[in-house]
Amino acid sequence: MDSMIKSTASKFGLILAGIGIGYVLVAYIFSLELFVNPFTGFGLWLINMVLLIVAITVVKKSMGGFISFKDAFSTFILSYGISALLSAVFSILLFTIIDPEAAASIQELVIDKTISMMENFDAPEATIDETLEKLKESNQFSLASQVQGFFTGMVLYAVLGLITAAVMKKDPPIVYEQQED
Repeated sequence: MDSMIKSTASKFGLILAGIGIGYVLVAYIFSLELFVNPFTGFGLWLINMVLLIVAITVVKKSMGGFISFKDAFSTFILSYGISALLSAVFSILLFTIIDPEAAASIQELVIDKTISMMENFDAPEATIDETLEKLKESNQFSLASQVQGFFTGMVLYAVLGLITAAVMKKDPPIVYEQQED
């Protein structure tokens, strides 16, 4: 793998991790409600995608405006992988070791938000009760759930990375040499 790809992906991975960890800290310190706000979740996803595309663009520019599919995908997935790993480690430390009570509070907020949303969509009472039981049985902040979330995120972002790399790749033009007669 090209050193430019490694250094750019590392840089953008650390930037993305900083943003993600910063968001978790702000939400943790100021309002746990931010963890269940779909607009902030979408905003973070959008920031991730923009910065991952910028990372590919930086590598592409350093390569003279051309980038192979492999190099574009490598930049994307390595940047995301660094970010996801650092963010997962931070979340595991915060919610399983430092403050498990915060994880329980967020879980209650998730349950309340889900039930409220289901009621707004006039879901049958039996469906709401079944969903409530499943939510109470699960712990999204357990070590196993966090590790599973990391790998699920890697798979989802790999698919996004494949699409993004296909769109952003640009091969250099093929130059044909003319033979003299």
